[in-house]
Amino acid sequence: MAATYDSVRPAYFQPLLDRAQEILGLTPDATVLDLGAGTGRLTRELVVRFARVIAVEPDDDMRALIDVGDVVAGTAEQIPLADRSVDAVFASEAFHWFDAPRAVPEIARVLRPPGGLAVVSTHWWETEPALPGAVQELLREPFERTLGERRPPWEDAFGGSPFEPLGRERFEEAITVDADLLLAMYSTTSALAALSDDERARLFGTIRPQLEGPYRLPIKHTLSWTRLQDGAALPR
Repeated sequence: MAATYDSVRPAYFQPLLDRAQEILGLTPDATVLDLGAGTGRLTRELVVRFARVIAVEPDDDMRALIDVGDVVAGTAEQIPLADRSVDAVFASEAFHWFDAPRAVPEIARVLRPPGGLAVVSTHWWETEPALPGAVQELLREPFERTLGERRPPWEDAFGGSPFEPLGRERFEEAITVDADLLLAMYSTTSALAALSDDERARLFGTIRPQLEGPYRLPIKHTLSWTRLQDGAALPR
């Protein structure tokens, strides 16, 4: 699904990236880390803004599509960078995959004080008009099947950490998609991407005749941010 993910996910909202750069006080000569970089969709935005961008991604297929910056295999729990080596860390649509109690001190370790963290998440599941109820039920079942695999809220890991309290801002926009693009976007979400090719094809074969379109897709972006506390010691 890596190539599909790379081509159909909504583009990053530029005012959100502008705001993250402003809040974290980042200048064009900064070195930043894109953690859980996926296919490099955010990495490509960051290299336009900053002198050096390091993309860390554990998945071989996704990492192979990152064509800019310094690309490194690694995880949020064991970041393959030296202590205090970056000015900021960005994590986009990835933090919910991290083992947050292990990832938070690792992020603090690689940050140069007063370095900051920007976490970007995007929600775009609902449509206007709404999908038929039978279609919503079919799409919901794979997600309900995987509920037991979800991690606790990642925000909880920042209590008692070297970071300041999390800040948060929300941004909204909308795009219009046809039925085929909508299904392609849905196919990149974790529960549907985890289905076998045959199971996904059967599911979409049932759903597609019930869709008309075009659909307006409201997109809700959330920017969460924090910085190292003054005088924060290097985590060990």
